[in-house]
Amino acid sequence: MAILTLPCSGMTYAGTWQSAVALPMTVEHDSNPLLLTADEKAVTRTIIAPDYTLVGNFDRDQWKFGLGVNVERSSDTDVVSNREDPRLSFGWQRETEKGSYGLTARYIESSTLSTEVQQTGVTDSTDGTQKLSNIGGNWRSAVTERSTLVNEIDLTHVEYDTDSLTNYDELTNRFSWLYQWNERTELFTRFEATRYEPKDETTLGSSNSYTPVVGVNYQISERFTGSVYGGVNKVSDSDSGPTGQGGVNLRYTGERFESFVEASRSTIANGEDGLVESDELRGNVSYLLDETSRVGVDGSWQETKGDAPSTFRTYGAYVSRELSPFWLARLSFTYKERERDGLPNADANIIGMTLIYSHPDF
Repeated sequence: MAILTLPCSGMTYAGTWQSAVALPMTVEHDSNPLLLTADEKAVTRTIIAPDYTLVGNFDRDQWKFGLGVNVERSSDTDVVSNREDPRLSFGWQRETEKGSYGLTARYIESSTLSTEVQQTGVTDSTDGTQKLSNIGGNWRSAVTERSTLVNEIDLTHVEYDTDSLTNYDELTNRFSWLYQWNERTELFTRFEATRYEPKDETTLGSSNSYTPVVGVNYQISERFTGSVYGGVNKVSDSDSGPTGQGGVNLRYTGERFESFVEASRSTIANGEDGLVESDELRGNVSYLLDETSRVGVDGSWQETKGDAPSTFRTYGAYVSRELSPFWLARLSFTYKERERDGLPNADANIIGMTLIYSHPDF
């Protein structure tokens, strides 16, 4: 940690900087990375993903900078390409007497095999690149001792290097009112408006999405929390009327046992169908065997609507062990399966070994 003192107009501003590094190194074998329905092709990948974070605190201001890269080497570049995908992030937050406000920005390059397939079920059987740029702003202010107003706005630009997916801009504004009913219960209502703009010549048109919801966050016990919310969504270019949306999640954090489960319905953007409805169920469970070893399982199910509806499922298990305060080893297995209208099912098995170096105060 570094301490910096800046003189200015006779006043002194003391600040602290703290940096952290992480270096995950993975070797994994994927039996069908392109999720082909016939003539499956396997690859072995080596992935190194260094990440550096710098946080500075100055009086009421906090600054965050992040820099990383995902370096991937494939045993068969005709199936999966070698990659060097950068990650950049920036954040600034200022505290006020009644709340805070701030700005964020990020730039991320990643494979469409992860962004499109795993998030939306869309795949064109190629290892393309998604380039995502985002800038955002946020504002929070207490209205009374118990109620708070929050506004968040995000502008996202997404580009692909494959003609089968459509570049687009997405502008989202979320306005929320939070009310602290008691020590355990927080009520909230939120209105979210999204504008989707395709940037290429395509059959997709611009559309707007409107989603009002109400919900409650509840602390069931010291270790057990939950949230439930519900509302409706209307997309401007949809022939159907408003549809129900919402979700529920539960989290338990014990001394050894940890678990999380969430079910939700939402409207998301992808590079194939624009704004589409998505149903999702995901969860994970882990158990601390001793002071250094943990085992866990996780799973997810996602059904995405659109012109070509799809269902994507994953199931996984892992065991990890701390080798030292800064080193961790992890062995994992994942099964993934995709169903899509008009196509046979596709699945894959992934087994990987990861070694992670991390230092929280580098």
